[in-house]
Amino acid sequence: MTANLRALQNASFTTTNVVPPESHSLTKKSRRIGVYSVMLFTDALAVFIGFLISNLLLLDQPFASPGLKLGILSIPIFLAIALNNKAYGRRALYRSARATVRSITSLFATLALILFVLFGLSILKQHHPSFVAFGFLISSALIAGGRYACHMFAKRMLGENPVSELVIVDNVPHGPIADQAVVYANEIGLRPDVSDPAMLDRLGNLFRSIDRVIVACPSDRHLDWTLVLRSTGVTGEVHRHYRSAPVAKSSETQMHASRVKPLTRTQLWLKRAMDLILVSLAILFLAPLMILTAIAIKIESPGPVLFKQKRLGHGNRLFHIYKFRSMRDDLCDFNGDRSTDRDDDRITRVGRFIRATSIDELPQLFNVFAGTMSLVGPRPHALGSKADSKLFWEIDRNYWLRHATVPGLTGLAQVRGFRGATMTKADLENRLASDLEYIQRWSIGFDLLILTRTFGVIIHRNGF
Repeated sequence: MTANLRALQNASFTTTNVVPPESHSLTKKSRRIGVYSVMLFTDALAVFIGFLISNLLLLDQPFASPGLKLGILSIPIFLAIALNNKAYGRRALYRSARATVRSITSLFATLALILFVLFGLSILKQHHPSFVAFGFLISSALIAGGRYACHMFAKRMLGENPVSELVIVDNVPHGPIADQAVVYANEIGLRPDVSDPAMLDRLGNLFRSIDRVIVACPSDRHLDWTLVLRSTGVTGEVHRHYRSAPVAKSSETQMHASRVKPLTRTQLWLKRAMDLILVSLAILFLAPLMILTAIAIKIESPGPVLFKQKRLGHGNRLFHIYKFRSMRDDLCDFNGDRSTDRDDDRITRVGRFIRATSIDELPQLFNVFAGTMSLVGPRPHALGSKADSKLFWEIDRNYWLRHATVPGLTGLAQVRGFRGATMTKADLENRLASDLEYIQRWSIGFDLLILTRTFGVIIHRNGF
């Protein structure tokens, strides 16, 4: 196993050779994101034009100040409320009436909030309610028309099924499969091997552009495929002894199906947006400290400033994690076979200080910026990491479920004090329990709470 991990660390990044038929053009997921973007734009445009028409009706000047200011102010608030109100999403593509009602309700809440704030600040003028009323009525009509047009556009771009589905047939008989990408696991060497990080990376890359995976397999591989799908974070079903692989959304009613519910696309977008805003500010603020650290490392010992290592991240896909080098270059452990101890002779003097203060982790801000990591999430571990002389996933197969979300610079386990070397089975179990709890409880507010608490554990007794 150790030899395999070392070979994996030295291997170059490759994606799976298994490509669903539609991936040679725009994937269905990409087209769906395009439709969402059009829907967001038409809603925002409807609000803006609604207030311009309100200006025209009340003042005979479409670009007069009252309506123009209210329109510009309303758009970002409206979009934020509409996103939270689930006015955009897969159901909005085909259930246009319900999504339209949610969008109009969000606009009403936006304008009510604006009037309340203006009144509270004692700057509400006599003409404001009239502009808001006309703007709401006209914008609502335009939103309804725009949503109908988006509904027709979605059908043209995506067909009758808005999701991209992949059927994996793993050595079981099946009936005809229509309108879905199909791969035969035996023919291309796919297997649900949760002890092989290279295979998990291959499957993760295969599922990258897929919304939903349906696996038909023998009962002895049911649990393995279920774990693979859950850890990859893709919605899916695993069928035992299923004689006819499902071919439509009605398959959700089939017996013996294991359903997987990862974070929604909207939740991932919100998390990514928060990361980009905060990490951009953090990089600017911490740039001088990172430059000084790089100089100190270079002066003390020869070798690169940064330590680079392959780790498994979101969807079980491999990525390079970056740290400031804290060990002698000739003694760096690229596989993570040996846990760091308190008196580790591999660590330099500068390295000991930056590890104790968590400065060595700062280059991971660029991982966050690139999207391979998040500010908050389960910490990604070295592939060779062990506890009680066992690889982490050998202790608990649920270890892979940590990869159903984006790995983090900090996490719930870290703020609870579970950081540093993982020497015993209990060390791993404590971290894993916190990581899985984080995935279950995720919200923007929870991320911000963990970030705030992180400042209290930057310097920690286990930081060596």
